[in-house]
Amino acid sequence: MLWACLHFPYLPLDTLARADPGRAALAIATGDTRPRIVAANGPARVQGVHAGMSVAAALALTPELIVRPRNPRLEAQTLQEIAQWALQFSPMLSLSAADAVLLEIGAGLKLFAGLAAVLATIRTGLTALGITATVAAAPTPTAALMLARANKTQALTAAALLERQLSPLPIDTMVYSESILETLADLGVHSVGDLMQLPRDGLARRFGPALIDTLDRALGRLPDPQAPFIAPERFSSRLELPAPAWEAQALLFGAKRLHAALAGWLLGKGLGVMRLRFELIHEDCVPSVLTLKLSAPSRDPEHLGILLRERLARTQLPDRVEAIVLTAEETACLAAHNRSLFPGSEPTADTELCERLAARLGDDAVCALRPHADHRPEFAWRTGPYPTKDCALKPPAPRPLWLLSEPRALDTFLHEGHAQLVLMDGPERIESGWWEGGEVRRDYFIARARSGQTLWVFKRPGSGKNWYVHGIFA
Repeated sequence: MLWACLHFPYLPLDTLARADPGRAALAIATGDTRPRIVAANGPARVQGVHAGMSVAAALALTPELIVRPRNPRLEAQTLQEIAQWALQFSPMLSLSAADAVLLEIGAGLKLFAGLAAVLATIRTGLTALGITATVAAAPTPTAALMLARANKTQALTAAALLERQLSPLPIDTMVYSESILETLADLGVHSVGDLMQLPRDGLARRFGPALIDTLDRALGRLPDPQAPFIAPERFSSRLELPAPAWEAQALLFGAKRLHAALAGWLLGKGLGVMRLRFELIHEDCVPSVLTLKLSAPSRDPEHLGILLRERLARTQLPDRVEAIVLTAEETACLAAHNRSLFPGSEPTADTELCERLAARLGDDAVCALRPHADHRPEFAWRTGPYPTKDCALKPPAPRPLWLLSEPRALDTFLHEGHAQLVLMDGPERIESGWWEGGEVRRDYFIARARSGQTLWVFKRPGSGKNWYVHGIFA
């Protein structure tokens, strides 16, 4: 087995900073009576704000600094979102650590073209999510976690090298207790290698067996089971904005992060989304709800972003937006597409145009034609919401591609006599609708005009030379 660890040293900051393009100075502070800065983004650090500084001192340096209290609930939610996104790389995930995601990647290395490729893809994807992470790999999950916490971005594949590679790591990569760390420091133990030199029995008597067990699990001497992460059946994620926003551009930047997370979850599940629900959370009024309907399952973040931009362009916000909630209300299996033999001959995605029109003009402005079981041509179709799932009805005889809204007299249509027509097929008798007051009695023919047009013409039985044009064949 081979485990990858995604460690997030700036998780308290990333939970809010990832929704901001990075122009504003932002800092996260503790929530006690004398709050101190926990983390600061780039613009804040440039102005001298750093971790450990009091909030009062930070504001004295940077009056425009946005200070938000640390939110453990939001951090846990962000960690869950990252785990859902990581399902695309492995179904075996764990959230055993509060600041990391562990996933077994050994079984899928061939799928991702090797270890280096999968780790590079993970790092690129985390950047798209707006998350800063250290990614490391090792044969045991505990060893991978220790390497990542030590900021070692290495991939260790040989179990025989575990002891040598873990020895230089600081002892705090495997020990959480401050009291144990202080005691070990008093004993001159500062690295994992120093800990390995001490008598095991003495360590177990003084600090308990948990310390020795953790070391043995990291070195592969003991089994290292991890509690599995159970992904929710429906994707829903909330993104807090660092500052309330009116502008659509700020909302689109935050939504881009949610789209990337949704795409990873869909890929891991083998699904595409059919209907999305955006809730724009306001402080003093009910949320604004935007619904996006897709004509075909999709998990393309760029396409989803285009649809949201079109919808926001015609939405009047009643108040500033403080958070965005994205929910995948309807999903469907996403079938693989066959690639054409010759490049450039793939079918065009015409459905994307209809989706963009619906997002810009409204769902009612775009409709689909669906067949209706009626022999009368003018009543053999209906309009419905796009897309339609109805199957086409097979007509009893050839039908024209273009049906006129109302039949027109042949002489008026051609400006010439009907003698110029050559009848090619027919007659086809259509007699229907008598039971509802819309009786039709017609004999239809396929005819070729002198101009070269192929027409669908008819005459009423017993009407002599009164011919009408009802359709034009392609």
